[in-house]
Amino acid sequence: MKLKKRIIALNIGMLAVALFSFFYITAQGSTFSLYTSCMFEEVTPENLRVEISDENVLKYDGYRFDNNELVVDLSSVGSGKADVTVAFSLKDIDDEFTTDYEFNVNMFGTIVDRTEGRINFNGFRVIIDAILAQLIMTEIVMLWMFLDYRKKGNFSYPMIACGGLSIYFGILIGYIVHYMINEHLHSFYFFLSLVTSAGMMTLLFLAPFMLILTFLIAFSNIHLMRHEGFRPVNALGIVFVILWIIGAVMTIGVYFIPTLMYTGWYVKILLPLIYIIGYLESMFVSTVLSSFLATRYRIPYDRDYIIILGCAIRSDGTPTPLLKARVDSAVEFEKKQFEKTGKHAFFVPSGGQGSDEVISEGECMENYLLSLGIPAEQIVREDKSVNTLENMKLSKAVIDKHAGNSDDCKIAFSTTNYHVFRGYVLAKKCGFKANGISAKTKNYFYPNAFLREFIGLLFDQKWKHIFFVSLIIIFMTYIMYLHR
Repeated sequence: MKLKKRIIALNIGMLAVALFSFFYITAQGSTFSLYTSCMFEEVTPENLRVEISDENVLKYDGYRFDNNELVVDLSSVGSGKADVTVAFSLKDIDDEFTTDYEFNVNMFGTIVDRTEGRINFNGFRVIIDAILAQLIMTEIVMLWMFLDYRKKGNFSYPMIACGGLSIYFGILIGYIVHYMINEHLHSFYFFLSLVTSAGMMTLLFLAPFMLILTFLIAFSNIHLMRHEGFRPVNALGIVFVILWIIGAVMTIGVYFIPTLMYTGWYVKILLPLIYIIGYLESMFVSTVLSSFLATRYRIPYDRDYIIILGCAIRSDGTPTPLLKARVDSAVEFEKKQFEKTGKHAFFVPSGGQGSDEVISEGECMENYLLSLGIPAEQIVREDKSVNTLENMKLSKAVIDKHAGNSDDCKIAFSTTNYHVFRGYVLAKKCGFKANGISAKTKNYFYPNAFLREFIGLLFDQKWKHIFFVSLIIIFMTYIMYLHR
C-alpha cells in the first residue's frame, strides 16, 4: 500500500509540475525578446527597420538595449508562421545590416523562434527545470522503492524494475546537471541536443560493467557446457554476448565516427535504439545487483518452516553435493535460530521422483536430515513436485495441512545461491512470502542465473517494459520532429 501511495504521489507531483509549466509558458510565451547580437548603440528608430511577413501572427512592440545588445520585442496575435526582418544602418556606412528570423506561433499563442533550426521561446528555462524536476522526482521514488524492497526482503521483478530505472535516470540526470552547471544553455534547442547526447553517455557509463558481465557470462557458458553438456539454456549466454557486441558496435562504435553521427539513419534509427539499449542495460545491471543482494539478505531468526528445494540426486539415492549444501544450509540456519531464540522450525524437504531416480528428492533429503540427528517429527516431507514452481506450490499445501493455515506462518526456503532470487519470485507467484537461505556452489553458475532472471523480468513485466520503450520511441520521435 505504501508503494502505491508513492507512485500516486509521484504521478500527482509530475502532473502538478507539467501543469505549472504549461500555464507559465502560456502566460509568458505570448511575448518574445529577440536578441539580435547587435551591439551598436547608434541604432535609433530612424535607422532601424523591423518587418513582419504576417501581422496577423506577430506584432512589433518596440526595441530596447540589454547589456548594450539590441533587443526587439514581439507579441503574438494569432497562430501561424511569420518571418521577421531586422535591418539597421549606421552613420558613415552606406550598407544596411539585415538579419532574417523565422517564427512559429502555436495554438496557445506561444512564440517559438525556429531560425536556422533553433527552438527558443520566453521562459524556456522553466520547461528545462520542469523536465529535470520530473526526472529527479522519478529517481527519488524509484530509488526509495528499491531500497524499501531490499530492507523488507521483498526481492521481486518490481524491485529490479525500480533499480533499473534508478540507474537509468540517475545517469541521465547526472550528465545533464553536470553539463548545465559548466555550460550556458542559451536555447531550448541546445537542451534537446544535450538530452540526445545523454543517451550515449548512459551507454558509455555502463560499458565497463557490461563488458565485465558479458565476459563472465561467456566464461560461465563455456564452463557449463564443459561440465553439464550442451543444452540450449547453457548456450543462452553466448547468444546474449553476441547480441550485446553487435549493439555496442552499432551504437558506441558510431559515436567515434562523427561523419556517421549526423546522418539521417543515425538520427531516425540509432538515436531511439541508444536509449532503448541503455534502458535494457540498466535493467540487466539491476538484475545482477538484486540477485546478489538476495543472497546477502539476513533472515530474521523467527521462521516456522524451512522449505528445502530439491534437485537431482545420485543413482544410489543419496544427495549430490549441490543438494547436500542446500540441506546443510537449512540445518545450520535452524540451529542458529534455536540457539538465539529457543524456537525450532519444521523442515519441508521438497521434490518428487524423476524417471531416473530410485527415490524422490524429498525422501532423499529426509533421510539425510535424519542422519544429521533431526527428529522425524520435525520433518514434513513433500515428494510430488517436479520443478521449482511446484516445489513452492505443493510445499505451501503441505504447510497449510500441517499448520492448519500457512498465512500466519513465517517461512524460509533453502536453495543454491544462484537460485535464491528465483525462489523469491516463485514463492510470491504461489501466494506466500518466504525468505531465502543461500547455499554456496561453483561461481560459474551465477552469470547464467543473472541472464535467466533478466529474461524472466522482461517476460513477467513485458507490458510495462513495452509501455516504457514506447514512451522512449515517442519522445525521441518528438525530439526529431522539433529538430526539423
